Amino acid sequence: MRKMLIAICIMALLASCKKDAETCTLSTSAVSATYEITAVRYKASPSSSEVDYYNQFFPDPCQRDDRITLNSNGTYIMTDAGVACTPPGDDNGTWSLSGNTMTIDGEATNVDNFNCSTLTISISDVNTPGDRLILVLTRR
Repeated sequence: MRKMLIAICIMALLASCKKDAETCTLSTSAVSATYEITAVRYKASPSSSEVDYYNQFFPDPCQRDDRITLNSNGTYIMTDAGVACTPPGDDNGTWSLSGNTMTIDGEATNVDNFNCSTLTISISDVNTPGDRLILVLTRR
């Protein structure tokens, strides 16, 4: 009985110790990783609801498994991973981060959220003034 009581106390003690939450700072080194675009949403205006645009943005299944590697030296490589498209969708270019602004090939985007595993960026005024395209990239 005593051993069982000790075991319960140890388990309770271990369960009460919380692991420190990983702090994630938005920086070039933290963002540098390989991602897959896992969601695309569109807002026609600031007051409108978000609409799922993933299938419109990526109509071909071969586009949905591509990988984007953001290198710490400010370059990126897009790799036509998994099911290859014809022709392959491989590409490369440059990116930078300044505050909450990520510039990709000279185009500024806003970093809406970054938690070390998911990067959410948005682009405003895509089709009309006030609209917004939201891309969710998940670390792979």
